[in-house]
Amino acid sequence: MATAAVEIPPSNHGIPGSHMLQHVRLPEVAPQSPETIDPQRAAGAWLDAFNALLDGQATNMDKVFLGDCYWRDLLCLTWNFHTFHGIPKVSDALKSRGKPCPLKKLSIDSSTANKKPAVCSIDFKGNLQGIRAFLTFDTNTGRGRGLVKLVQDVRDGGRWKAFTLFTTLEEIKGHEEPTYARRPNGVDHGAHAGRLNWQERRRVEANCEGAFEPTVLVIGKSAFKRGTQNDSSDSLKVLDKEA
Repeated sequence: MATAAVEIPPSNHGIPGSHMLQHVRLPEVAPQSPETIDPQRAAGAWLDAFNALLDGQATNMDKVFLGDCYWRDLLCLTWNFHTFHGIPKVSDALKSRGKPCPLKKLSIDSSTANKKPAVCSIDFKGNLQGIRAFLTFDTNTGRGRGLVKLVQDVRDGGRWKAFTLFTTLEEIKGHEEPTYARRPNGVDHGAHAGRLNWQERRRVEANCEGAFEPTVLVIGKSAFKRGTQNDSSDSLKVLDKEA
């Protein structure tokens, strides 16, 4: 039985709905031995300049970013994902957010030895040396982390500038993940009348008993595996107490 031939598009053929990605142009950096680079000092100086830029105390963005820079932001500047390429796009993004800037209290993350500023390779071959530093910061609504890679601009006297910057929102203030010290206690020790253990409190939340009410209750057709038995629930609507 003959089979129909399957047309396999070549790698350079554009598929509807797709687009070709442009190759990143690596910056021109001054050749320098990693032993002569002080990553902690360079990252600290860059962070001071960046904080001054965000606070409105400085406007010379070309002293902080390379001309051909990239900033990938996830939910920090806006409630969306953005990639800003080049100083004009970065400048427009910051101006559109107004003052004060949503990003504040930026600092170097040196919580572990692996996160401290260090010399790194910018390219895959390891010919271009730079500095990578992890960041922590606050926003108007939450807290985030970031990663910046710095290179020396040969056209500006070897000044350390950001080639790539990544920022992401990790948690929202007032709605932090219940981990570590924020975890609920399993047992409330002491002579308390009507004391509930952890399992009983979970049952109260699941059944919406007493004064507990959910903000959003979603009940849909799904299956929950309990041992070897599957229980299916009927498809209902989405209920919102604030609606």
